[in-house]
Amino acid sequence: MNATLFPHATPAICASRPLLDPSTPTPSTTSASHEQESKHPPAFYRLCWAILCERWAAFMLTSTAALMLCERFGFSPADALHLLGIASAANYVGSLPGGYLLDRTTDPRRGLGVSSLILLFGYTILSLPYRPALYAAFALLFIGHSLYKPSTQRILAALYATGDAKIEGAQVLIHLTANIGAAGGSLLAGILTLHAGWSVIYACAALIMSVACALLWPAQADRAVDEASSVSTLEQTPTDNAPSMPQHTRTIAGLVLAMLLFTLSTAQAEGALLLWSKDRVDRVVLGFEIPIAWFLAFPALLVLVLAPVQIALLPRLKSCIGTKRLVALGLIAASLCFAVLLPTTLWPGRVSMLWLAASLSLFVLAELLVAPLGLALLQRSAPPRFIGLVTGLWYGAGALGYFIGGEIGALWSSWPTRNVLLFLTALPAVGAVVFSWLNRNRPLQADRIAP
Repeated sequence: MNATLFPHATPAICASRPLLDPSTPTPSTTSASHEQESKHPPAFYRLCWAILCERWAAFMLTSTAALMLCERFGFSPADALHLLGIASAANYVGSLPGGYLLDRTTDPRRGLGVSSLILLFGYTILSLPYRPALYAAFALLFIGHSLYKPSTQRILAALYATGDAKIEGAQVLIHLTANIGAAGGSLLAGILTLHAGWSVIYACAALIMSVACALLWPAQADRAVDEASSVSTLEQTPTDNAPSMPQHTRTIAGLVLAMLLFTLSTAQAEGALLLWSKDRVDRVVLGFEIPIAWFLAFPALLVLVLAPVQIALLPRLKSCIGTKRLVALGLIAASLCFAVLLPTTLWPGRVSMLWLAASLSLFVLAELLVAPLGLALLQRSAPPRFIGLVTGLWYGAGALGYFIGGEIGALWSSWPTRNVLLFLTALPAVGAVVFSWLNRNRPLQADRIAP
């Protein structure tokens, strides 16, 4: 998870694979490529700080939303999960029209500043203990996220030339930054759940979101736009060995499917699994009962721990396996994160936290393979003038995944847990097969030209 991802010489075990394209760095030029690809423009780092704050605030809500709806507003668990599925889906599906509108603006920074301000208002209203305020806050958060998500990708498209090898490193760094924010938000929310009320939790989220607004609005934005505009003029033209449009279309379709199934799994990890752990997991350690919200911080912390491993292995794995196969393996990991819980259905009573830790660890593996790699591949496959729209399609698939995930989450209350886990195990596994089939004829060297 850093920006120093660059093509390596093909190791001996991969000698049977096709030779790299002539544009791929040779071993003698690898160190120079390493140094060049480790550099990012200053505007990129400001964007990372803003995303960290936004994710921190978002996960203060995400890690407590299910309990908040049940304990603060009296929703049943099934109704709370259903509402969260709809709300999460709305936040993502709005990225499709949001991205379409942003593609028609000349200022790639404006959408990010406006959406940050809307999110600030949303968290502020959510701190009020009234049900009408809940719905008003969810509406504002929907609008804010509809613009925020595609705005970040438009900024990246402006900061980096088309086909720039640094784009994947930038995506990984943003993913790492987002997980730092997610871990911090979940941990802080867990502490505040024990020692403060719901109003304090969401007022803190609004305060942190105000930092993101300060980073983006307005003086810093003007300088960042100038930098972005100067870089966007360097966009490269397609090369002769660039994949054809049908290949791009298959890749985008497969990635949309992968995003749908990944967010379906994410919806369970953020909702149903948390409520399941409340009743089935022994959370007491040395007399201290671990807050449920901390379980959502565990995946984010594990991402940070595994970052050095990802940095060390990803270039070689991409060279030997290919980005598309890594995304397919991510879907297999998403399948296994539910399969590992199947033995817990064989006996009643509470089970060890190790079962949940194993499940969330496999979920983290799926996240590391699907989220940053899939989004980077999607951005390389999309025409520059449609970056916002294709990003909206990616998040729109996430919306559908969250919606379906909310419906499946409600099944935990009516179906036997074993049947739900079997169903959730099968979906990503089938998706991995379909994803591989969609990309079966794609040239392998396309993954390795610009890792």
